[in-house]
Amino acid sequence: MTLSTMVAKMRFKFHANAVDWNNVLNQLNIISDDKAEAKIKDHVMTIVNDILPRLGYDVEKFFKK
Repeated sequence: MTLSTMVAKMRFKFHANAVDWNNVLNQLNIISDDKAEAKIKDHVMTIVNDILPRLGYDVEKFFKK
C-alpha cells in the first residue's frame, strides 16, 4: 500500500466521522438543521469528488443508469 493510499483512507475516515459528528451536534440542538446539512454536504462531496477517485473507485459509474 502506497503512502498516498494510506493518506486517502485516513481522509475518508475523517470525513465520514465528521458526518457523524455533525449529525450528533444537530440532534443535541447545538447546531441548526441548515448548518448541519451544509457541513454534511461539504464532507460528502469531498469524499465523492476527491477521495474515492484517489482510492480507485469509478465515481461516474455510480451515477449512471
